[in-house]
Amino acid sequence: MKTLWECKYFEPISYGELFTYTTDLYKQNLAPFKDLSYAPKYCVQLKKKAESKEVNKNKCKFIPEHVFFADFECSTDGFHKAFNICYDSEDGSVSESIWGQNCATEFLERLPDKSLIYFHNLSYDINFILRHMTEVKGNPIIKGSRTMQITGLYKGRAIIIKDSYTAINKKLKLFPAMFNLQTGPKEVFPYNYYSSVLLANDNRTGVISEACKFIRDADTFMKNIDSIKGCRIDENHFDLEKYSTFYCNQDVRILREGFVKFRNDILKEFDLNVYDYVSICSIANKLFENRVYFPNGNLYDLSNKPREFISRCIQGGRCMLSDNIKQKSEKKLIADFDAVSLYPSAIARLYTLEGIPKVLKKEMLSTEYLMRHLFDDDQKEPIGEKFMSGFFVLIKITEIGIHRHFPLIVCDPELNPELNVPRSSNTCCLMYVDHITLQDLIKYQ
Repeated sequence: MKTLWECKYFEPISYGELFTYTTDLYKQNLAPFKDLSYAPKYCVQLKKKAESKEVNKNKCKFIPEHVFFADFECSTDGFHKAFNICYDSEDGSVSESIWGQNCATEFLERLPDKSLIYFHNLSYDINFILRHMTEVKGNPIIKGSRTMQITGLYKGRAIIIKDSYTAINKKLKLFPAMFNLQTGPKEVFPYNYYSSVLLANDNRTGVISEACKFIRDADTFMKNIDSIKGCRIDENHFDLEKYSTFYCNQDVRILREGFVKFRNDILKEFDLNVYDYVSICSIANKLFENRVYFPNGNLYDLSNKPREFISRCIQGGRCMLSDNIKQKSEKKLIADFDAVSLYPSAIARLYTLEGIPKVLKKEMLSTEYLMRHLFDDDQKEPIGEKFMSGFFVLIKITEIGIHRHFPLIVCDPELNPELNVPRSSNTCCLMYVDHITLQDLIKYQ
C-alpha cells in the first residue's frame, strides 16, 4: 500500500462517490413467474391522508427556518481546494463572503439552527463542506453520482443541504434569460491563475500581467478590475479576494433570484412549496397526486407481483445507430437526432389505467383475443366486448414482417440469454409489453 501511494496510483474520491461506494447494489434477475395470483393488500388505493399540519411537522426531522444560497470558488490544480464562499439569505438582506482556506468551517459557524442551504451542483460543493459537519443524519439522497440532499448537524445546529440543479435542471448562465434577471458585467475570470500555490497562506494579491496569460479578453478583464471598488491595488496588481467575490456574489444572486422566482411561481400556480421537495420529479409527482391520483379515487399503488410484472414492461430509452452499425461520412453531416419532451407529450396524450390489475385467464392469452376486447382510442368505459382498458403480457415474437433500421423490438439479454444480439434488433425473442407496445409492434414491425 505504501509503495502504491508513493507511486501515486491512488486517486482522491469525492464524498458523492464515497456514499455510492458504500451503497448496496442489487441486480434484478428476471425469474419466470409461475403464478400471478396475489393478495389484495398489494394494491393500495391512492387517497389523500387526513393529517393535520402538526402531524406532518412531527414526521419531518425539522422545518427549515432560514434559507440560504451559496457557492464556493476553488483552485483547480491538483486537489481542488475552496478559497472563497459567497452566500445570500432568501430575501437578499444577508449577502456575505468568506475568504481563505477555512472558509467552509467559518460558513458553518455563521449558519443559524434549522438552516436550508442550496448549492447549484451540490455534488461538487459538498466535497468542501461535508468533512466539517459534526454528524450526517439519515441516508443522503444520491442518484447515480449526483448528491441531491444531505441532512446533518454542526455543533448541535440542524442543517439541510440541497442541490438546486435537481429542481431547475439548467446551467446557471441560462437563469437570466429564463427568469428575466439582470446579468451584470461580462464575466472574465482567470480560473487557472487562482492556483493553490498563489493562494497559499490566504494571499490576496494578484499580478495583472500574469493573470492575463490565463484569459482571452484582457481588455474586459482590465475594465472589470477598475469597475470593482478597491480591486486595483496599483498598475500591475489587483485584489484576488475582491475580484473573486464580485463574480461569486453575482452567481449567488442569480441563483437566489431565479430560484426564489421559480418557487413563488410554483407556489402560486400549484400551491406547492419547492423547499419541501428534493427534485422537480418529486414536485411533479406531488402535483399528480393532488390533481389526478387523489381526486380520481380509483387509482392504486402496486407492490409485489403486480408491480414486478408491470415494471418489466418498461424498456427505458434507447441509444443506437441505424442498424447498430458504426458510420462515417466524409461528405455529409451526420444528424444526432434526439427527440425531446417525450414524457410530457405522452402524459398529455395518454391516460392512467384505473382499478386493480386482474390476472388474464388462459383462454384470453392470444393476440386476437386481446386486440378484439381492448378499448378503442377514445373509449373511457367498458362497452360490449370492448372491456379491457389495457394489459401487460409476456409475448413470444415468432415472425418479423418489416426489418427496421431502428427496430421497436427490445431483446432483453436476461430474458433471452441464448441470443447474442443488440437490445434493439430485428430478432424473434421473448419480450414484456403493454397494450400500446404490442399495437405498435403489430403495426410497424
